Amino acid sequence: PIATPASSARNDNSIESDEDTVDRAIFAPIPKVSDIALINSPVLTGTAMVDALAPIGKGQNMLVIGQDTGVGQRDLVVGAVKTQVLTKGAKCVYAITSQCKKEREGVIQMLRDAGVLDDIVVVSARDRVETGDDEALKAADAAEAITVAAAACSIGEALALARGDDTLVIIDDIDQHKVFWDWTTRVLIDKYGLDSVVKDDREGGASSEMRGFYSSLIQRAGRFNKKNKGGSMTLALLANLEGQFGGEEDDGVTVFTPEDFAQSSEKVKDRIGILVNKNIPLTSENLRKIQIPLPSASDSEKKRRFALQHTDDLISMSDGQVWLDEALYSKGQRPAMDAQRSVTRIGIGADTKSRADAPAMRGLAGGLRFDFAQADSLEGAGANSGADKQIVKKNAYLLAMHQAGGQERSLSDNCVALLAASMRVLDDTVRDGGGAGTEKGESAIKGLLDHVKEAAPTALADIDSSLDLSEAGRTELESVIKGYFA
Repeated sequence: PIATPASSARNDNSIESDEDTVDRAIFAPIPKVSDIALINSPVLTGTAMVDALAPIGKGQNMLVIGQDTGVGQRDLVVGAVKTQVLTKGAKCVYAITSQCKKEREGVIQMLRDAGVLDDIVVVSARDRVETGDDEALKAADAAEAITVAAAACSIGEALALARGDDTLVIIDDIDQHKVFWDWTTRVLIDKYGLDSVVKDDREGGASSEMRGFYSSLIQRAGRFNKKNKGGSMTLALLANLEGQFGGEEDDGVTVFTPEDFAQSSEKVKDRIGILVNKNIPLTSENLRKIQIPLPSASDSEKKRRFALQHTDDLISMSDGQVWLDEALYSKGQRPAMDAQRSVTRIGIGADTKSRADAPAMRGLAGGLRFDFAQADSLEGAGANSGADKQIVKKNAYLLAMHQAGGQERSLSDNCVALLAASMRVLDDTVRDGGGAGTEKGESAIKGLLDHVKEAAPTALADIDSSLDLSEAGRTELESVIKGYFA
């Protein structure tokens, strides 16, 4: 069903189950600590790179960040919804906040093409009645977007609290929250003067009031404890950055000095200090690679700087982020996920019992982030430096995890692909031109998965049912994989 906030439930905002009825306010408060339990099981997205490097746990919130030029954010979340529908996992609610009719129809078509539209709830903004482009209308649009997002959360929470369901709520997207906050800031300044607004808001930062505003949405995710029926509401929030970092006029080789960053934030200054200490030139190309905004006075660069600062503020409020990169997308990597900037903060620390990943993935992806970072640092090294082997290893993993939109796989299939990469049996395919995104590479992975499905169906079924890879199952799969490449 497709609904607007006004019609997403009965007039009293209730959602009825077979057992009872839950009254849930659209702007319900975030869960209390006494109402929630530890996150200890995954919401599988069907995308190996996400499930391995930035897994999402049931009851977690996760930002999905990417440039507004389009780098596959929707492909990723629609794929996650499809995986949940096919596996009869979490009940899904998809919020479309855009006022653009064409954009909303495009998202609906993506859900229809994925075959999930009849199995989920879609909460959508309405067509704008009035026309124009003044500030009041923009604020009204932003207010409706905020209401759409909140209504979707209420539906997910109600299903969790009424029936103990696990729910996945997609907010596509939260950009209008920033529009609304900026508008309210301007209204305060117009009414009461500049001194009425806290310093952080004036400078584009996150004041405690702004953090409270965003947290009232982001922190609504949670896994409820047994007294609240044990369900969960997982939240994936799409956030867009404006265009490329660095600008089109930049030649890529301009060298800056630390003094050029005197007006930058302390976080940027600290990162600049690290580069200087490692004797890494402060070229615009190097700065773009690690997403440091250039010290430019241009309006476009200021907008990018504020966008990045705002994103950092959102990250600090969240349980993790999947960061999709425009440069990787242009190179053909799918998903275009930056392995170093994408992370889940659930389960960090040796003394915690919380986990967001599937145990099977945990045993296969350990150390993978370090391997990627090491390979990146070796690019451009000499032929006899030993770098080639490490780079081939990274490219083999990229081949194993390469999935374009609509190519979601089961947990067992993703485990087989990662296991093959860890065994180094994909190295020759990569060296022979069968890298990620190539026809030869895709054929190699498809052939391997088809072979293993036929040769070891029980081992695969065990992975999908238990979410774990036993020692016996791993031994069997390694033998089958070796036999295929022999």
